[in-house]
Amino acid sequence: MRKLMRKWNWLCPPLMMAVAVWIFTLLGFTVWAAVFMALLLVCPAIIIYALVKMTRSKAGLSPETLHTRGMPLDVLAPIYDRYCPLIGLGRAFRQTTIRYAELMSGDSVLDVGCGTGVLTRLAALAVGPTGYVIGIDPAAKMIGVAKKNAVEQGSQAEFRLAVIENLPFEENRFDCVLSSAMLHHLPPDVKMNGLSEVKRVLKPGGRLIVVDVDRPAIFLWWVILWPLLFWSFTEEQVKGRIGALMLRAGFSRAEKVGSWGGFLGFWKVYK
Repeated sequence: MRKLMRKWNWLCPPLMMAVAVWIFTLLGFTVWAAVFMALLLVCPAIIIYALVKMTRSKAGLSPETLHTRGMPLDVLAPIYDRYCPLIGLGRAFRQTTIRYAELMSGDSVLDVGCGTGVLTRLAALAVGPTGYVIGIDPAAKMIGVAKKNAVEQGSQAEFRLAVIENLPFEENRFDCVLSSAMLHHLPPDVKMNGLSEVKRVLKPGGRLIVVDVDRPAIFLWWVILWPLLFWSFTEEQVKGRIGALMLRAGFSRAEKVGSWGGFLGFWKVYK
């Protein structure tokens, strides 16, 4: 029963939102006013609860999952490829990331926190048969799905278990490193160690493409995401300090090149 509950607990947030909207409409609110009130009151509560659970609980982790003080997402592996498009992180989002990466034939690419490998496989297509692309993730179930999908799709992308704070690659190995929606999974010190490792494995003049939680561009996202200001994993990012974070890690230049959905920022960072 407990395993079944863990499998379907991702349904709880939307159900809570739906119930809250229904209650507010019963109280006489219009539908749109009810939705706004649900966002104002329920979403922050969901975020706070999720942060506590993710940082304190190891439930659902595969025995092969590597130890890290970040947040492996083993529990989401079975639904990840269906869940991401539902929240606006589908193929168009991945293609935009690849476009900012400006990959060329023959490039060597590392995807840190690759999850099920959707972005990694797109990168492999972009660099062609003469290129080299590998995705890493600490979550064994994610890597399992990524390898399975790569075989089924005939992708040349490789995958292995590894953590960003201890990359198993030599110095000056990669032309480009991709980090898509994973930086906010790391506590501040691990984040800095991980970025230093990324800088180490990048070739001189190489680039890191980061897309992650950034300073919200619209008021509605502030209403929903304000709890992230009080979580050490995301505080600096929500305050708009991703560029400063990159410079502290030793990169020579960091520029914001785009945004997605009003709360994710695309950053291009150079060694």
